[in-house]
Formats: sequence, structure tokens, C-alpha cells
Amino acid sequence: MPTTAPDVRVTDGKARLTLPKGFANTTVLVEVVSDTEVIVRKAKVVPLSEADELPPLPHAHPLSDADRDLFLAVLDNPPPPNAALRKLMSPAG
Repeated sequence: MPTTAPDVRVTDGKARLTLPKGFANTTVLVEVVSDTEVIVRKAKVVPLSEADELPPLPHAHPLSDADRDLFLAVLDNPPPPNAALRKLMSPAG
């Protein structure tokens, strides 16, 4: 891929940047590499068809009946807040 001289552009007060015309009406991926480097790439978006299904999360497993019942019971009757939560919720923070 041939390299060209960089095109210097200036951001506005809201950190907005006008990209080259080739980026018009496209979806882009913005990757912040460091405080001084950002990479902008065109993204190819392929919508899922109705038949497509997202793969299951590898770490997610269904709850057992006992775990489900415990989870629902805690939602219905949550324990009182501990000292750390009370401190975070206080107006003084």
C-alpha cells in the first residue's frame, strides 16, 4: 500500500474532526491507541438475518433451580445495605 504525506486537520472545541470524503456515509471503527494516536477504519457492517442466531456466551451457564430460586428470593427481599454502601449513598459520599 503506497504511503502519502499526512493530511493535517484540526479538531473543533468538541473534538470533532472532518474526515476525507471517502468516509462519507460509512460506519467507522475508532481505536484510541494512546493519548496521541487514534486509528479510524471503515467498518463493514453485515446485518444478521432472522435465521442467524448469536452464539451463546462461552462462560454463561443456565442457573440451577436452587440458584434461580435464591436469586429471585433476594430480588424480592434484598439484604440491608452494608456500611460501605451506606457510606457511598450518604450525601457526603
